[in-house]
Order: sequence, then C-alpha cells, then structure tokens
Amino acid sequence: MESQANIKLNRRYDIDWIRIGLIASVFFFHIGMFFNGFGWHIKNNEEVAWLNPIMAYLHRWRMPLLFFVSGVGTYFALGKRNIGQYIRERSGRLLIPLLFGMFIIVPPQVFIEKHAQYGNYLNFIPHITEGSYPEGNFSWHHLWFVLYLFICSVAALPVILILRSRFSKRIYKYLERFFSVPGSFMILAVPLFLVQVFIRPYFPYETHALTDDWTYLSYNFLFFVFGYLIFSDKNLVHQLIKQRRIYGGIGLFMTLVFFVHYYYSIDKWVSDRAQLLLGAIFEWSVGIAIIGYGGKYLNKEHRWRKYLNEAIYPFYILHQTVIIVIGYHLINAPIGNGMKAAILTTASLFISIFIYMIIIRPFNVTRILFGMRTRKKPKETFAEINTCQKVA
Repeated sequence: MESQANIKLNRRYDIDWIRIGLIASVFFFHIGMFFNGFGWHIKNNEEVAWLNPIMAYLHRWRMPLLFFVSGVGTYFALGKRNIGQYIRERSGRLLIPLLFGMFIIVPPQVFIEKHAQYGNYLNFIPHITEGSYPEGNFSWHHLWFVLYLFICSVAALPVILILRSRFSKRIYKYLERFFSVPGSFMILAVPLFLVQVFIRPYFPYETHALTDDWTYLSYNFLFFVFGYLIFSDKNLVHQLIKQRRIYGGIGLFMTLVFFVHYYYSIDKWVSDRAQLLLGAIFEWSVGIAIIGYGGKYLNKEHRWRKYLNEAIYPFYILHQTVIIVIGYHLINAPIGNGMKAAILTTASLFISIFIYMIIIRPFNVTRILFGMRTRKKPKETFAEINTCQKVA
C-alpha cells in the first residue's frame, strides 16, 4: 500500500482533469435538459428529440463516475488528515454549501417554476421553507449530489478504517494479486448488480429525494468506495491503467448494446435481471475505461489545472440557477432552437464565471459558503495568480 507520506508527491493530475471534465459535462447536460423530452424544472416550447438517447446514455455513467472520482479525492484528503479532521473538513466543504444553497441558490429555481402562484420573488421569500418540493417549496434540487457525497463520505469510514489498519498490507497483497489478472476489475460490477437486484424492487426510481432513493444512493456509494479502494494502492492503479484497453473494448461494446436497446428494445428476449447485469457492466466498464485512459494520457500538470480545479465546485453549486433563470426568458422566444442553445450556453457560462470571479473567489466569506478553502492573503493580484500558474 502506498504510504500516506507519499500521497502529496504522487498527486494524480488525471483525476483532477476528469473531475473538471465531469462537472463541465453536468453544465452542458443541464443545458440539454431545457430542450430534451425528459422532465425538468423548465422546458423549451419545442422538444429536441435527438438529444434524448445521447443524454440517456451520458446519464447512466456520468454521475457514478463522479462519485468514483470523489472516492479517489477522499483518499488524498485523508492522506493529510486524521478521521476527526476529515469529518470537520467534509462538513465545512459540503454541509455549509448545502444549507446555503437551499436557502439562497435553489429558491430562485423553485420560484420560476411557481411564479404564477406568487407573482414576484419578494412575495415568494416568506414561503421558501413551506413544505418539501415539489408540493412545497423547500428543496436541494441539483445539490442532491452534495448531500449524497457527504453521506457517502461518512458511511465509507468503516471501510476506510479497515483499509488504513494494520491488516491493510495483507488485504492489499491479496487485491494486488487478484487484480493483476487481465479483466479482473470487472468483478466489481457484481456488487453493483446485487444492489439493483435486492434494493431496486423496493426503491425503483431515481428521485434525488434521499428518503425514497436508496437504490441510487447505494449504487453511487459503491462507486465511491471503489474509487477509494483502487487509488489507495499504486499497484492497483497501475493495473487499471495497464488493462485500460480491455475495459475500453467492453465499454464500447456495451455502448452499442445500450443504443440497440434504446432504439429496438431487448426487453422481449432478455430477462429483467439480465438487463440489470448488463446495465452494471455498462456503467462500470465505461467508467473505469475513462479512468484507465485518463491515467495514461491526462496525468500531467498544466498552469490552468489548479485554478479550474478550485473553481468547479462553486461553479457546480451556482450553474443550474443561472441556467434556469436565463432559460425561463427563452422558452417562448421567437428564435430557433440552435440560437436559443447558443444564447443559453454562452450567457449561463459567462454569468456563472463572472459571479465566481467577482463575488465568490475574492472573499473568504463567500468562499466558505461555496465550499472553497479560505485564502491566506486578503487579496491576490492577477499578476500574482499568473506567476503562480507559471511556477506550477
């Protein structure tokens, strides 16, 4: 097992780049949700049907992979902290933004959905905490990911303690031997399948509401644990990267199976449990193929990596509100869907970046509210930022 002292020296830049790419994909995914045929908070007056299969495909593996990456981040975070420090850090980075978001960031989204009922936002403010969404107004909307990530971070501690115990060398010795067999990482699709078999009958739908979403939470929890498990041992990481072509091939084949099923349906000649198994293989193989190829080609520093890696979390917290506010004014605009998409994407991106640069990044109060670390210096000039980037 890799020593804790070496974690900082062996930082995985590829994980940072994959995390950045995944959050960027969330932004574009929510742009697409305005246009496609799936249910969402606001919808364009005309459906863009060709987006449906593409977004259905992305949705199957994108968020589980983000939980995997978060599990990797947990390993690196614990490398510099004890358990108590880690829980305090997770609480500050996740619970504070969650609560702030539920009272400040999310309410404009709910108001836009229910503007006919309240007229204007000032009338809506006293009713923010009345009942749970969708019947009521209080909601975490897209911040479900923040809540679920905190739950996974805490729930995984018993596993993490075992992997950090004096028995860990024996555990990792066995794991290294087992996962050196080509294709062996696919065995981890089995627990994912079992979650679907034993929990989905009771909680069949992905709701993001926690209380009735135990299948989806449990599924993503396993991805989180697998991310921690694999990246806590450099030999396991090496094997995953070495075997990347196997998982890339499986992922491509399962991608083909997904689209065949989407357009032609295989329900009639494949049982429900077989479909659940295929789904687990699909999502796991695509995810670890991306991790494997990322480890091979993206584990490189760049002057923008640190800056982007710091910005993506507050950007995630902010972006959906900006998209919904702008999108609401485009619903019945007398322009084509292509122009609407261009305006919505460009305006949402630049306004989110502007708010981050001017309001969030410079001040410690807003940095804390958006889950960022406080700055050691009260002010940092653009020249200093550029110098730091060149050094990095």
